Amino acid sequence: MSESTITAVLAIWGAILSSITFGWNLFRDFMQRGRLRVTCYVGNIFGDPTISSKKLLLVWNVTNIGKEPVVLTNIGGSYRKTAFVVNTRNPLPHTLAASDYFTGFSDDLSVLKPDLISLTAYDSLGRTFKAPKKAIKELKRKYAAGEYKKE
Repeated sequence: MSESTITAVLAIWGAILSSITFGWNLFRDFMQRGRLRVTCYVGNIFGDPTISSKKLLLVWNVTNIGKEPVVLTNIGGSYRKTAFVVNTRNPLPHTLAASDYFTGFSDDLSVLKPDLISLTAYDSLGRTFKAPKKAIKELKRKYAAGEYKKE
């Protein structure tokens, strides 16, 4: 083998190896960071003497589905022109380790008005994580139909 052939093979090998390393770093940095999954539903709380078990609550369940910790700062939502934040019983900000979750709720179901756009969790980096649109649409439909009657 000549020197030029060996040089070409080593250059190709180096290019392949550096491309694999670059791809792995992108995957690690973007795919394995902390991410939040937000689910919202209407339910009751049983076993808490300060809250009537007949009272319906809008519940936010926020789970860290990433591999890095995330600092949850607020839960709330947004309308067409404004946004709102829920004052939770459990203190926020709250650090969510991988697979950890936070549950917050509001007894004001009127947030499910027709102009509601999203139910959201906010982290300390300014990122927003929204509940699925299909779930919000179903919550709004049930509220409009009167399925969530007041106590």
